Amino acid sequence: MTEYLAHSGRKKPPVPPQRYVDHILNVLKRAEENINGFGKYYLGDFTFLRETVRAAALFHDLGKLDEEFQRVLATNAREATPNHVDAGTAYLIQRNLVEAAFLVYAHHIGLQSIPEESAKAELFLRDPDLFEQTNRQLPEFLSKHSSCLLPEISAECKSQSDWTGLTRRVALSCLVDADHGDTAANYQRKLPTSRATTRWEERLTALDKYVQELQRQNSESERNTLLNDIYYSCKNADTKPSFYTCDSPVGTGKTTAVMAHMLRAAIDKGLRHIIIVLPYTNIIKQ
Repeated sequence: MTEYLAHSGRKKPPVPPQRYVDHILNVLKRAEENINGFGKYYLGDFTFLRETVRAAALFHDLGKLDEEFQRVLATNAREATPNHVDAGTAYLIQRNLVEAAFLVYAHHIGLQSIPEESAKAELFLRDPDLFEQTNRQLPEFLSKHSSCLLPEISAECKSQSDWTGLTRRVALSCLVDADHGDTAANYQRKLPTSRATTRWEERLTALDKYVQELQRQNSESERNTLLNDIYYSCKNADTKPSFYTCDSPVGTGKTTAVMAHMLRAAIDKGLRHIIIVLPYTNIIKQ
């Protein structure tokens, strides 16, 4: 069986060429691990999400099976190569797997505007300079890909999607991390292997102490008593709901109080991140 390549070798430090099959399997494994870690936080159709990311991982480098591309990789030549993304998007669009095609299309250039891509008609998610050439070569690429005995796209990877922009960003990050991570590992570059500890309980305890100290210093203040009540009302609120609004006015310690609630929610739900988006211009006006 012909050994197709995904990356060329290097002399300093000495690194052998990476086989196409190895890269695809490595990216597939890492992308699956990434998306599975997200699964318990996702309320949509997780099977569709997972299988879409898998499909993108399987075909993201399909265009590298181009004969000219393989020659450049094998000889480590300093030559421009065709856009290897177009073949994967062409095949996935052919299968009507648009979300997977969108991820492949974006895995080097970032997510593109769907309305702008849709306006391109038959060139949707396609490279205009390679459109006809890729269409001619696609059967050859797929034959080479099949000869590597890689996994198939799951039947669960259907065409219908209710994804939001955030879902696409998460899915793309799973693919890009897997692709870039395996490439870096192949070239012997070290990557972080562990995540920072969250320390939610420790942070909530520190916040409680901060609020208690404010109350101790101004125990007779009616305003401070009100701030204290707001803080514990927010902190002790039920963490099960997915959405909350806090209409407490400016100057009542709302930011601190809401932070206490978010820390409790992170503890109760086993969250990995708390993301705070501040309306910077509004704060300036206040």
